[in-house]
Amino acid sequence: MTLAHLSDLHFGRIAHPGIVDALVDEVNERAVDLVVLSGDLTQRARHEEFAAAQDMIDRFAPPVLVVPGNHDVYPWWRPFRRLVTPLRRYQQYISSDLAPSFATADLAVQGLTSAFGATIKGGRIGPEDRQVLRAAFEGVSEEAFRVLVLHHHLTELQSLGPHDVARQARKTLDAAVDVGVELILCGHLHVSHIEPLTIIPGERRIIVASAGTATSNRWRASHGPTNFYNVITVEDDAFQIEERRYVPSDNRFVRDGTTRFERSAPAVPE
Repeated sequence: MTLAHLSDLHFGRIAHPGIVDALVDEVNERAVDLVVLSGDLTQRARHEEFAAAQDMIDRFAPPVLVVPGNHDVYPWWRPFRRLVTPLRRYQQYISSDLAPSFATADLAVQGLTSAFGATIKGGRIGPEDRQVLRAAFEGVSEEAFRVLVLHHHLTELQSLGPHDVARQARKTLDAAVDVGVELILCGHLHVSHIEPLTIIPGERRIIVASAGTATSNRWRASHGPTNFYNVITVEDDAFQIEERRYVPSDNRFVRDGTTRFERSAPAVPE
């Protein structure tokens, strides 16, 4: 199985005139089984931004699993709607499903919504979301590769320095461990970064893949003006994450690096 992992598109702040077309064309030309979008499709949750994001989604040949980010809720100058119906436009244009899933015999992917309107850019995963997470993998075979998708992070990655972590993150990370998740796909930080989290030394770990901004000019100063997305290839005994970087002068993405991991032994409770 092959997944394309995109995040932080931020329509309304697109970096280069040809970058969206280059990304869609490349994904459609590869043997991709699922496109994963981990939030922040828009810059200010405007109608035209969501319409542009939906147009991009419609152009992908593979199926698409998408979750919202904090920029996809109503902006702060619409306080009532931000608090009461924060994701109304997202659900109108993109999807009404805030906990999307995708499953085959060998792969199970579950998305959760960490974006809500009560904070400026933070996230939250509540107990009802953890119930969804636990239920999602109940009927999945032990050999299936299990992936969790959300916008915000569930733990601070030390090599990136201080950054936002979702509320109730530790409980959610524990739930992910309990159901045998091997890979967490997220975004929010606009930094392409891959890091293993040690759960049980020598026995159990989860890989976190934080995608950079795929198409926007909202770059992090420490990493320069770069756009990234990830390609994940899953095999029986291993998986690899390829970081692909956009080259504006060539209007194409190139391989920036590949990280390979052996798969964890199944750790699903009987």
